[in-house]
Amino acid sequence: MDVVINIIKEIGMFYNEVAIYLLIGFLVAGILHILFSEPMIRRHLGRDSFGSVIKSTVFGIPLPICSCGVVPVAVSLKNSGASKGSVVSFLVATPQVGADSFMITYSLLGWVFGVFRIITSLVTALAAGIFVNILGKHEIGRMLPMNYTNTDERAKDRAKSIFNYMEYELLGSIANPLVVGIVIAGFITVFVPDGFFETYMGSDFLSMLLMLVIGIPMYVCASASTPIAASLIMKGMSPGAALVFLLTGPATNAIGISAILGVIGKRSTIVYLAVISVASLAFGYVLNMFVDRFGFTQIIMLHHMEMVPPWLKIVGSAILGFMLAWFYTHKHIIDRLKIRHVNTTEKVMLNVSGMTCTHCSSSVRKAVESVNGSSNVYVDLAGKKVTFDAASSSVVEQAKAAISFAGYTVG
Repeated sequence: MDVVINIIKEIGMFYNEVAIYLLIGFLVAGILHILFSEPMIRRHLGRDSFGSVIKSTVFGIPLPICSCGVVPVAVSLKNSGASKGSVVSFLVATPQVGADSFMITYSLLGWVFGVFRIITSLVTALAAGIFVNILGKHEIGRMLPMNYTNTDERAKDRAKSIFNYMEYELLGSIANPLVVGIVIAGFITVFVPDGFFETYMGSDFLSMLLMLVIGIPMYVCASASTPIAASLIMKGMSPGAALVFLLTGPATNAIGISAILGVIGKRSTIVYLAVISVASLAFGYVLNMFVDRFGFTQIIMLHHMEMVPPWLKIVGSAILGFMLAWFYTHKHIIDRLKIRHVNTTEKVMLNVSGMTCTHCSSSVRKAVESVNGSSNVYVDLAGKKVTFDAASSSVVEQAKAAISFAGYTVG
């Protein structure tokens, strides 16, 4: 019983520590959502130039798009004429750190680690884009059809739907991984002995190499991976090894790599993975040297829990708890009732593969809604289907093209 109580306490500690910062991150991400629409991003990044690599990195760093949701967006950029280098830069920068994950990093590991995470993501993304442009320039990737009208939602309309965006697209895309990440962090804290990594992995390089091997094929979002990294550091893992996990885990996963392979080609994918691997190990080594040289170890270990009043943390935990409860209620009860209603009406139904999160379902919905003559669009994420009313058969074909252009496969 004591073990169960300790696990619950540790899980509660991690949850209470990240909640208020995660809400601040959502607010910042919501502001970015109002200022920058996806069509606007495509217009700026859809160019074959070195400048687009820089823009892809700068745009990608603050955007709160998870490692599964970023692939369809990158495919869309490729279809818009972006160079493979700018696509790769976007693929690396966006999932590694966003406004929400930076705030969680700040809450658990302090400002030194948070700033270093941004810098390393920036440099890694730029390096990957530049090398892919040089080494994979003449390799031909897959181009998807583009024969639909893409409408740019007005900032005023995006502002009106900001709370839905924060609740369903932001929280919805990380809810499951975040909960799992916090639970895993709690279990690590209870069951892994203090000093475990120092005892059994005396070499920092060996720890970094292990995190590299684990991080590349593993699917974990930036926000969810941070509590895990924090708990590992508490158990004696070097900050550099934790950084390797935070850089590789969100930026690569087995499913995403297979999709990327078909878009940018084999050679460019190899370059993409090689740059992330080498850069992660190099920056992990630099972070360990930096922390030891300037004495930031205690800042990373103790971070700044005293900077936020306890009452504010409790308020943040309550708000995030309500948001999670509402999201799961909507997903498992309300959405299922809607599905039953949709299945009893005459509608066009398309199977869509590649949807893995609420950001994906939102992208598919927006793609279909952008086609003139479509209405009453509903996306069934669990069933991998989209249903809608179509004014004519040509609307259905345009909807298929719109979904493909967004980076998903229509069955």
